[in-house]
Amino acid sequence: MKKYIVSSDNIPKASELLQLFEQTTWAKNRTLIGVEFLLSNCNNYVVVRDVDHKLIGFGRAISDGVYRAMLDDIVVDQEYRKQGIGKIIVEELLVQLAEVEQVFLNTKPELQEFYTLFGFEKCKAFTMSL
Repeated sequence: MKKYIVSSDNIPKASELLQLFEQTTWAKNRTLIGVEFLLSNCNNYVVVRDVDHKLIGFGRAISDGVYRAMLDDIVVDQEYRKQGIGKIIVEELLVQLAEVEQVFLNTKPELQEFYTLFGFEKCKAFTMSL
């Protein structure tokens, strides 16, 4: 079994996280300055590194700490996908958010089954964006 270093104490460098984001369809156009700002405003996050300390996973939550939280930016290095790292990230974020009344997330339909493992249900609400 592979061992990973899981932390919510040591925020990654923006350049490291940008490398993970570049592997996605939804965050590949983010900038270093934008990711630096994202990290400077990040209170709830999980970082996963391999035994060589390479950043291989990240996830964060946006929250008021009491009533609402939204899981966001859950990303795993493409070489490490399907090894349980996403599960580690979500579990750790949910521990951090245990006292929050309601936790939301937006995801692609193909990932809906994964998130149901943690108790998430499809909402009947209509999501809007600007």
